[in-house]
Amino acid sequence: MNRPVRFVASVSILAVAACAQPPAAPPDTRADDEATILAAVEEWSAAAQAKDADEFVSFYADDAVLMLEDAPDLAGAESIREGVSAMMQDPAFDLSFQAEDVVVARAGDLAYETGSYSLTLSDAAQNPVTDTGRYVVVWEKQADGAWKVVLDVPVSEPAGPIAME
Repeated sequence: MNRPVRFVASVSILAVAACAQPPAAPPDTRADDEATILAAVEEWSAAAQAKDADEFVSFYADDAVLMLEDAPDLAGAESIREGVSAMMQDPAFDLSFQAEDVVVARAGDLAYETGSYSLTLSDAAQNPVTDTGRYVVVWEKQADGAWKVVLDVPVSEPAGPIAME
């Protein structure tokens, strides 16, 4: 290749490279995602109030984990369905929860929710016992754009003051 042709080719390549734009950042959808999750939490809590195990479990991803105190983890939607269905059969069953905060990652693929809950179940003598506490739920955006729970961790309020040493 002669010198003028090489010069023109080099200038053309540099011009094209200079015009190339870096890929655009994805749009920030965090506010919309937070609103979507908050609406889902209300529907999820309503499913608990209605004792509708199938609807309740529909908010979990297939590979979700529910970590209950003093019980083995419930891993997978089917295991969660079995555990929740058994609890909902209890005549004293009453579960309500309210989200207090939802934070969506900038990437828009993960979020966490914190809030409070109240759960009533029968004790061994068939007396209703209410447990209150706080929780952390991790949500993941699925391939279809839906948000599903991948980790659900309720934490009971302590029975008395905690001594910090």
